[in-house]
Amino acid sequence: MTTPPSWPIRPAAVPPTSAGTGTGSTMPVSPPSACWASSRTGTAPWLWLKNWRRPPVPEPGKRRPTRVASSWNTSSGRMNRKMPLRKPESRKRRLKPPVKPPPPVMDTPSTAKNWRLNAAAVIMDADGYVLLGKDNGRNPYWHFPQGGVIKNESIERALAREVWEEVGLRPTEYTIVSRLPGLRYKYPSGNRKVTRWIGQEQTYFLVRCKARRPKTDLHRSPEFSKTKWIPLQDLKLEMFPKFKRKVIKDALQQFFGPDFPAKPAAMKTSSTSSPASSTLTSHTMNRYLVPPGKKLRLKDYSPDDKSLFSGTKEESLVEFDKLREELQELQKKLFAQHKHRVLVILQAMDAGGKDGCVKHVFSRVDPQGLHVVPFKKPTIEELDHDFLWRVHKEVPAKGQIAIFNRSHYEDIIAVRVKKIFPDPVWKRRYKHVLDFESMLAEEGTVIIKLFLNISKAEQKRRLESRLQDPDKLWKFCMDDLDDRNRWDEFQTAYQDLIEKTSTPDAPWYIIPADRKWYRNLVVARLMVEKLRHLQLTFPTPNFDPASIIIPD
Repeated sequence: MTTPPSWPIRPAAVPPTSAGTGTGSTMPVSPPSACWASSRTGTAPWLWLKNWRRPPVPEPGKRRPTRVASSWNTSSGRMNRKMPLRKPESRKRRLKPPVKPPPPVMDTPSTAKNWRLNAAAVIMDADGYVLLGKDNGRNPYWHFPQGGVIKNESIERALAREVWEEVGLRPTEYTIVSRLPGLRYKYPSGNRKVTRWIGQEQTYFLVRCKARRPKTDLHRSPEFSKTKWIPLQDLKLEMFPKFKRKVIKDALQQFFGPDFPAKPAAMKTSSTSSPASSTLTSHTMNRYLVPPGKKLRLKDYSPDDKSLFSGTKEESLVEFDKLREELQELQKKLFAQHKHRVLVILQAMDAGGKDGCVKHVFSRVDPQGLHVVPFKKPTIEELDHDFLWRVHKEVPAKGQIAIFNRSHYEDIIAVRVKKIFPDPVWKRRYKHVLDFESMLAEEGTVIIKLFLNISKAEQKRRLESRLQDPDKLWKFCMDDLDDRNRWDEFQTAYQDLIEKTSTPDAPWYIIPADRKWYRNLVVARLMVEKLRHLQLTFPTPNFDPASIIIPD
């Protein structure tokens, strides 16, 4: 095998030819080994080195090709590829940029950063007793069952888990009647959880047990050392830790009225109630009051709530009859005294129970002192006037009770949802309504505004019953189906309306209306309480009855 000579090769002298330039001329001759190398490698070595270019800069995110050192292998006639030429690492250690600490990990998404979600339960039994637990520490404070929400857990499941772990009550042993979300308190400075969270964002649940003071089980959780059931009227804020008292007070006032904790005299049950049941007292009637000036969430008011009466439906009818008798006597005094006016406004979704409420609650009231006005779609004459014209002429006179089955609020709700007029029209009417009701209140009118709150499922059941009963077909209207398709829009409109028009002179009450018997019981109790506050009496005659002799 012929080996190529070492490079470079000097030009060899050749004899002159006809193509030459003369005697002694020289010309370079390609060495045979170069041709041999070209045939083996595809190109001459010096051409390979001459055509070498730096590799192009790679695209962002791609690795740049590594440079290599090459040499000629004389034995094989090929180019050797040696180890890559890498830039030597600097002896000085590079300083990495500081890494920011990761934010605290949240168990579940919250409405604010670094607040831990928590579920708390105010557990009441059938007699109106409240369950409290005492922790294992040395402090003398009591607590409601509560706990944090873990990852991918709903607030309802967290409630069920905490109640089961801390006091041993299963979800089948109680029902949720109401909730209040968004209550926050900060952890004390010494709490070990301060490093992860600012504090807790709690959702309080009002829970009613189906039994009377069910037995608790503390074996599953070390949270409580003991538990006890206490009457609601004995519940004091001083029993709870100081940093929790404001949150607990807000929750209890939402559940049991703004005057909670009330004085013992106001917490006593009425003389007409059964001692074996939790009755509707004056302080618990504030349970359904919409506090003026506060943010309203209509979803927080359960249509199926019956927390203010723990008896059966049959027991409620006995209580209801007593309330109607008292309402009848109070209305007689109202009519005779001829001093006060009472206006009852009923608003609800279709099939909400407005007609049934009037029929059952006011069935024993003297018709001479009762005035019921159903407001339908405005007539041509009514449309020619302002929207309050047809309402003002129906307000009660002295000594009367007027009931508006729907009212001037329809001129805001219907106009807004069905887009009858532009938005500025119905938005202006808020001010007109507030001024109108303020004028009535200053003139001595007691305004009671009731929103009968039913669920969408209950509305469907009632509409279907109208179609199946020939005696109720006259109540069914095709417009009810259109309104049902706009259920969410109506709920949003009612929520906005109730929030903006609940005032101290004319507050709103959101009445649970899925159960008709409970709806009637609550409305009757509310009417009795309102009339009691008027201190009604029969007028004193301006003559001496003993001096008058009736002739034969």
